Amino acid sequence: MAGYILALDQGTTSSRAILYDDHARPIKMVQQPTTLQTPKAGFVEQDAQQIWQTQISCAHDVINQAGLLATDVTSIAITNQRESIVIWDKKTGKPLAPAIIWQDRRTANYCKTLATESATITANGSPDDDMANEVRRITGLRLDPYFSASKIAWLLENHPKLSARASKGEIAVGTIDSWLIYKLTGGEHVIDVTNASRTLLYDIHKLAWSDALCARFAIPMNILPKVLPSDGDFGKTKKGLFAKQIPIQAVLGDQQAALFGQGCLDAGMAKNTYGTGCFMLMNIGQQPKLSEHQLLTTIAWQRKSHAPRPDNLSFDQIVQSGKRMLQPPKKEVTYALEGSVFMAGAIVQWLRDNLEMFQQSGEVEDLARQVDSSEGVVLLPAFTGLGAPYWRSDISASITGMSRGTTKAHIARAALEAVAYQTYDVLIAMQKDSPHPLTELRVDGGAANNDLLMQFQADLLDVPVLRPRDTEITAKGAALLAGLKTGLYDEATMQASWQVDRTFEPSMSADEREQHLHKWQQAIKRALLKI
Repeated sequence: MAGYILALDQGTTSSRAILYDDHARPIKMVQQPTTLQTPKAGFVEQDAQQIWQTQISCAHDVINQAGLLATDVTSIAITNQRESIVIWDKKTGKPLAPAIIWQDRRTANYCKTLATESATITANGSPDDDMANEVRRITGLRLDPYFSASKIAWLLENHPKLSARASKGEIAVGTIDSWLIYKLTGGEHVIDVTNASRTLLYDIHKLAWSDALCARFAIPMNILPKVLPSDGDFGKTKKGLFAKQIPIQAVLGDQQAALFGQGCLDAGMAKNTYGTGCFMLMNIGQQPKLSEHQLLTTIAWQRKSHAPRPDNLSFDQIVQSGKRMLQPPKKEVTYALEGSVFMAGAIVQWLRDNLEMFQQSGEVEDLARQVDSSEGVVLLPAFTGLGAPYWRSDISASITGMSRGTTKAHIARAALEAVAYQTYDVLIAMQKDSPHPLTELRVDGGAANNDLLMQFQADLLDVPVLRPRDTEITAKGAALLAGLKTGLYDEATMQASWQVDRTFEPSMSADEREQHLHKWQQAIKRALLKI
């Protein structure tokens, strides 16, 4: 079967479109930057129209530059920045306010106030539970401005006209995937389940919008999109947008797409994306488990599966016997644990820009290799507090263990080690929450190209670290799901598409590993004692 998958990858700082052939190989990519606006402290916004225009421009350009026609495209797949929201007019399709981006913190005080309020009725019907626990129990998340609900509530509260129009059902709200689908199809108001699970409004157990949480956030349910499986039928592109109407058949939030693209389809498999921060996800199977170690529980994906027709019966025999040829599709849900590290590649950027240790980020590895160890130097990168599993915004960054002999190389090595230490903490928390032992860690993102860091990571975790050849894992994950849905790909294609560039095998002795971890844990304890 010949054809191409068009993957749309809408990120925080750019829109991209990538074409994949019938062997899931990327053949062309086009990228355009998008602009972040910070009109006030804590505010992070984007022009929703710019998001749309850059994304559709990339889609047209990638087809043209590949020398193809829209008729060659089998299906569209979408992956996107999560938690960011857009509100628009249902009739005109025009955005009614700037998109509020996941990094936005304007609702921090609102969330703090809400967290201490007593919930009237909890998920199990008992009163007097606090809002933070109710949110965690229903959604698997934390009550935090990072997620979508408080952003939507802020828009409705601060724009009375929007609130009035919402009550009349004249407006629509959604995450970035919803916005793109609406514009692509000319009116479909839907959302993928992985993005819905990041809103603080979706019950990950019942697989439905939560009446209780919508009421708590004062968000009318009629403005929310319909939730579909990740490989659902999201509609076709409207007439005139392309030379043919192309079906949209796979949508995944970016980190879930990376988990799928890394081939982490079995419980216990995990991936870590080393970007500005780190996003770690572990597949925990088909039963949601709330973390007891400060991690998030989220939906990894939901796929339709049809029961096959019995081989020994013809169509006529099935009809005559009154049996149903196909069972109703089962919507199989896979869940994941997720942990976020705030500072990873950003530590290297700080060494480059603030301390001016080197000119290019890639130079940090050569600098760190000038010494065999950090000689006791520990960099605690709590520039914006510590993320999972500590969640302590009140801790400050520090460099400890320095002596007269400390050089730039020691600090550079300590910086790389700090990324690995934070990853260790999160993955150990995941191990405690999951009954499935970690056997390997699959990695992607810019800092995954740092061999020194990857080897130290393998040594700390005492499991192999696998770096794939194709590092565009996010777009590939969405494309693979679309290809499987359409029949363009099969499981063999998916397995063949993931190839190892390098495996970093652990080589550190248990004693040396323990010394390193003790050094890091002492730095954490000192920071906690100062508070």
